[in-house]
Formats: sequence, structure tokens, C-alpha cells
Amino acid sequence: MVELTKENFDAQVTNAEGMVLVDFWSPGCGPCRAMESVLEAAAARHPEVRFAKLNAADYPDIAWAFKVVSVPTLVLFRGGVPVDDIVGAVPAQRIEELLVESGREGRGA
Repeated sequence: MVELTKENFDAQVTNAEGMVLVDFWSPGCGPCRAMESVLEAAAARHPEVRFAKLNAADYPDIAWAFKVVSVPTLVLFRGGVPVDDIVGAVPAQRIEELLVESGREGRGA
């Protein structure tokens, strides 16, 4: 999982090709910590997707730019553009659905 900062966000996310799932999280957030293992497992199952995380407490301006107002929030980018999001802690199945649906939409587009 790529650790995002203000310095590498554009290179890793908005200028990236393909799909990038960004986990906007915060250190004091219990649900964020619960999502860590779920996201690590999803990353292992989806090598075609870049998984990254941004500490929204450290970089609130970036979070705000993508309308992230609570954590955890997952934002899926395709070709540098946000295409879908999930707010809150969710089961692994919901992340799978997001990635599979978005992967299908991206084929041939």
C-alpha cells in the first residue's frame, strides 16, 4: 500500500493510469484501523489496482479537494479521475463489488 503525501499524490493518483483506490484515514479513527486488514487482503487479490492511503488529518486540503468529510472514505480513481467512493467501514464484499464493477466499466472505454 502506497503512503500518500502532498508531494507524491499527483504522481501516484491524479496522473496515474489505471485504477487507484485511495483510503482516506486518520490515526485516531477506530473504523479506519479495522479497514486496514480488509484493504490489505483486497490489494493481494487485485494486483491490477494500486492501493494507497492518505492521512486526512495530515493533509486535510487534499481530502477536502475530493469532498472527503469523514473517515474512513475510500475513493476509486480511474485514469486520475474519481469515479466512485465508499464512506465508512464496510465488509470486504463491498470493496470487491466496487472493484469488479469499476473494472468492468473500464474495459473498452
